[in-house]
Amino acid sequence: MQLFIFLTCMLVGVSSGAVYDLLYAARIFVCGTDAERYTLKDRIMTIACDIIYFVVFAAMFVFTSVLFEFYELRLYMLVGCALGAIIYLKSLHIIIAFALKKVYNIIAKRIKRRNSNE
Repeated sequence: MQLFIFLTCMLVGVSSGAVYDLLYAARIFVCGTDAERYTLKDRIMTIACDIIYFVVFAAMFVFTSVLFEFYELRLYMLVGCALGAIIYLKSLHIIIAFALKKVYNIIAKRIKRRNSNE
């Protein structure tokens, strides 16, 4: 049973990575890709996305725990969630982040070109 709980928690961690990527995409399109040039508005957006991520992650963990009747919190459950999130961030997130930056740069160039033509 503990292996099932651990693997389920890893799946919650991987799923939280997908939520992270949605918020990452929103942050990229609102704030841009250059973190050194972030304004106060951009920093507030980053903090808001982080808070939303942790709230959604906690809700996913609690929902899964109630759904599968994992009533006791064990360290291996948290390790499973963290490991799943790390696996996601070290694999699929890299591909998605690369693609988002490419799309953002293409859109930014087109907007810049359109504004220079006007």
